[in-house]
Amino acid sequence: MVGPRPVRHQSPGLPAEPAGRHAASVAKLIDGPIGAYVHVPFCATICPFCPYNKVVPRPGQPERYFRALRAEARAHLDAGASGPEGFTSLYVGGGTPTLFPDLLRTVVADLPVVGERAIEVLPTHATPERLEVLRDMGFTAASIGVQAFSDEVLHHLRRPHDAATARDAVTAAVGRFDLVDADLVLDVEFDDAHAGSFLRDLVTCFDLGVDQVSTYPLMRFGYTPFGSGAHDRRREHEVLAEATRLAADHGYERRSVWTFNRPDSASYTSITRRRFLGLGAGASSFLGRDFLVNHFGVETYIADVESGRLPIARHLRLGAAGGAAYDAFWRAYSGRLCIPGLGCHTLSPRGFDRYHDLERWVTYHLIEPLWAEMLAEHAAEGTHAGWVTPSRARVSRLWSVMSRVMERQV
Repeated sequence: MVGPRPVRHQSPGLPAEPAGRHAASVAKLIDGPIGAYVHVPFCATICPFCPYNKVVPRPGQPERYFRALRAEARAHLDAGASGPEGFTSLYVGGGTPTLFPDLLRTVVADLPVVGERAIEVLPTHATPERLEVLRDMGFTAASIGVQAFSDEVLHHLRRPHDAATARDAVTAAVGRFDLVDADLVLDVEFDDAHAGSFLRDLVTCFDLGVDQVSTYPLMRFGYTPFGSGAHDRRREHEVLAEATRLAADHGYERRSVWTFNRPDSASYTSITRRRFLGLGAGASSFLGRDFLVNHFGVETYIADVESGRLPIARHLRLGAAGGAAYDAFWRAYSGRLCIPGLGCHTLSPRGFDRYHDLERWVTYHLIEPLWAEMLAEHAAEGTHAGWVTPSRARVSRLWSVMSRVMERQV
């Protein structure tokens, strides 16, 4: 963990920064146009399958958090991180980003963005009135966290809404934004044994007129209440192949490994952005050759910013080759990879299946152990998130080696 560091200077309106963690030093690591990611780690209730950094807020904590978030953003902007024209895009995720729209507004208003402004929306928050508030804040794309149109599946996932609310949310969003995405969770073991509704839900999304459907396979992170478990890869491949056929029948195309789009729509995904600066507790940044991770503990994050420190907990130096590999891996998610001098390559149906399996392998061997280490901050700061048990996370020798080789002091 990062301890207190000496303060070099103090300027009005901008926290002082310690040696080695200047916002200017971070800005120098950015090697091209960059988007912004903002993380809101608050949820009213905890969904046990979700592995992302989240807590139920304590009284007064959201106000303090958003003040810190705004100060972190200001420090990076003053250092020129957004470039002369602004961030290429904005993506707001969580947690539940729409839980405190008035507080979020103050952060979004400060960020110069020249492209898409996207936000994840909980179905219970996707009322016409609240969606209009998001439009007024400048958001051009909305991802509705449907997960399923089956009450049985929603109960299995412990989602805080029912199927009727999910349908109403999508209906209210379509036509209000330049792009509307609907998220569906694919848990083939439960779906085949109980509900059998995933493919019907996919068609429902097409019939409701969404621009994109994201069909995320359920990831079973060991540290979540769902726990780790095996996956029926063959069955997942079969279901996604049938989803591809149904999409074509309804005038949609498979735009990436897990997404289906109208041919004339843009694509919506946070993971294919080539460079991004993460803001908030639990946010990560990929700057081209360097990967940074902010503190996950909300109080730790706030304390760093209030004390004049950038809230960076981890710095992995990927280097030129590692950065290029990271970039290529996530660009391949779109199903098409163009390499200078080698031309463009498109994934075949079998290639989509192989990438589907590879993405899960990378998630379990690199992302899960990193997040488990970071989520332990909740207990260390005395604000234990009861849903997470870091000791139950998968142990990865690959992550252990990579972290020792690439990690730099912050």
